[in-house]
Formats: sequence, C-alpha cells, structure tokens
Amino acid sequence: MASHHEASRDRLHLVPSENGLSLAARLPHLTEAAVRYAFPGPDDGGENWAWPGRQDLVAVEQDTAMRLGTQLGAQYVNLKPVSGVSALTVALSALAVPGDAVFNWAERDGGHGSTRFIGARLGLAMKDLPFDPAACTLDLSRLTEALGDEPRPALVYLDAFMCLFPIDLGGLREAVGPETLIHYDASHTLGLIAGGQFQDPLAEGADSIGGSTHKTYPGPHKGVLATNRPDLAARLDEHASHFVSHHHPADVASLAVAVAEMDERGRAYALRTVANARRLGAALAERGFTVCGAERGFTDCHQLWVDIAPLMDAEAASRLLFEAGLVVNAIPIPTVAAPAGLRLGMQEMSWAGMGEAETDEIAEVFAAVLRDKQDPAAIGKRTRALIEAHRSTGAAEQVLRVGLAAASGDVL
Repeated sequence: MASHHEASRDRLHLVPSENGLSLAARLPHLTEAAVRYAFPGPDDGGENWAWPGRQDLVAVEQDTAMRLGTQLGAQYVNLKPVSGVSALTVALSALAVPGDAVFNWAERDGGHGSTRFIGARLGLAMKDLPFDPAACTLDLSRLTEALGDEPRPALVYLDAFMCLFPIDLGGLREAVGPETLIHYDASHTLGLIAGGQFQDPLAEGADSIGGSTHKTYPGPHKGVLATNRPDLAARLDEHASHFVSHHHPADVASLAVAVAEMDERGRAYALRTVANARRLGAALAERGFTVCGAERGFTDCHQLWVDIAPLMDAEAASRLLFEAGLVVNAIPIPTVAAPAGLRLGMQEMSWAGMGEAETDEIAEVFAAVLRDKQDPAAIGKRTRALIEAHRSTGAAEQVLRVGLAAASGDVL
C-alpha cells in the first residue's frame, strides 16, 4: 500500500474516471463512521432505537443531500447508492418494469458496458440510441425517424461514459414525448454540472439524474440519484433501499466534505477543467496529433479523445506515457476506427490547481515521447516537476505517512 501511494503520487493522472480526494475528505474513513450502521428513525425524525446513537450521522447525510441538491438543482437527493453502477441498477429497476423498451447508448458509441447486461437481467428491452459520429453526440433526426409511429419507450437512459459535448435534452424530449422518462447518468460530468458548466440536465428536460461522485466530482467512490419529481423520488428510494442494504456513513461523511469544497471552489474548478481540456486539445492538434471533435472546439467537458493510430498502437502510447509519468486510458473511442485511442481527462490536474502553463507542458511531453520518440524516462523529469510544484505537503502528507506506516508496521 505504501509503495503504491508513493509511486502513484509521482505520476500525473489524466484518466477521466478518477480525481483527487482531499485529506479532510479521507479522514472520515479513520473514524467510527467507518464501522457503524446509520438509519434514520420513523419518517426521518427522532431516534431509531433499533440503531441508537446514530443521529449525528443521519444529520450529516441529510445536510449533504440538501447541499448537493442545491448544486444540482434537485429537490430530492438519494445517497444510498454505493457506486455509479449501483445508482445505474437502482435507476433502471425503479424507472422501468420488465418488458419495457429502454433506449441507451450502445457500448461501441460510448455507452457504459454494464447498462445492457443489467437492463437485460431486469427484463428490459434494451435498444440503441443513434449516435452521430461527426457531432460526437446523439443523432436526434435518426432517433425521430426510428421512432416513427411506434409507441414511445418507457425510459431513455443516457449512460455515456465516453462524452465530449452536451446532449440536446430539449430536442430529445420533443422526440420521445412527455410520457417517456429521461434519466441522465452524470457519472462523468457531475462535478461540471455542479460547478455550472457543461449542462443543467434537470432544467433542460431530464426527469432524474444519477451517477458516481469521484470523477469530475472530487469525492469518494460513491453514487447519487436526484430528481425534482416526488413520485420518482419515492420509487428511487424504494428500490435503492432494497438494492443497497447500507450505504456506508464514512463515505457519506467524505462526500459531505467534498460537497463543502465544491461549494467553495466548484465553479472556478469546473470552468478551469473545461478550459484546460480545450487548451490541451488545441495544443495537441498544433503538434500534429489527431484530436476528435476539432470542428466543435475539441470538447465541452473534461474529456479529450485522441486518435493515436497514425503514430502507433494506443496501448504502446499508453505505456510510453506511463514511463514518462503520465497516466492515460488506452480505450475504444466511438469515432476512431482503430481498436483503441487515448482518452484523456483534465479534471484531476485542474482540481490540483494546474492551468494553462501546465497544460501546455503536458502537450510538450506528449510530443516529445510519442511524436519525437525521445526517452520517456528522461522526459519524465518534466512531468515530475509539474507534480512537485503542486504536491500536497506539510501536515496533510504527514498524516497520510503516519497512517501508512502504522498499517504496514513500519517504524517511523
């Protein structure tokens, strides 16, 4: 564990599905909250004498839900899901019944790999949303044509874990009509939505929103569901209560810290994340790389997609960058013909406070290692210099070192 910690902190992580977690947000996992159950009393009021002495933990959860709801524009927030896939499972179960037609992204078009499996196991008739490779988003004209005079689906589940640009939710609502439920899985963009960037799903036409809290949202590995409809809130809560026996007070307390941090700096962080992503897209394109979405400014969120096939295999590129201290995804890309491209995320470096200069230096490292074939180990010194300039030091790092030493039995 200690060796992983030390090695990981010497790398710059550009994986879109990860983020940093402050020391304050890590501390709840060292407290009694990590080993206790916490259930509210009847009607969420008064002591629960089956599980007494937990009211302070319940209060933390209620306050966190309220504050996160304010960030997301949601009146009802459910913190029972323990992960993004947990939230996905609850949403599919609560919002559709066996036999219902449910549209979602095909995995080849950036849909989450678990959605079809879970939907099929729940007895749902899963169908493809049409994808427009030129626009890198939903093809509304093809969807309208495909629906024709057929009955509208019960649910549209927007589960893009590969995303660059917002979805036209108003156009989608017009296409499917008022009765179809639209659930927006914001696992990747939750922090940008909370920070006032990308889009505002509940205001634009989605009935509910959900996802994980550790990608662009800089919180623990946990899940959330939210809506402004009391009927849907009741359904989501009923199903969440059966799919999740207990939702871990330490994770809730950790999320509470992240919510407070986002209240303080979320808007500036979200704005910087998108600006850094667009700047890196332009900088890589200037250096000869094929960056997807160039006609639309490369991205409107934290993700960038790079077609690295003209230079080399994506996995080879990922290995070289790793040797240079940069961690990226080699993964299938919807608009790339090769088996895989590079998927980059700018949220973690942005949360750490990096900006234009650091983004330009990252582009230089890419060019030196992948284009100019320079020794990645030597180029790694430049990556480490970026990390050192923004490294967490002082009391916070000392607490982590003491904890790691105690866990491994080392003598300080």
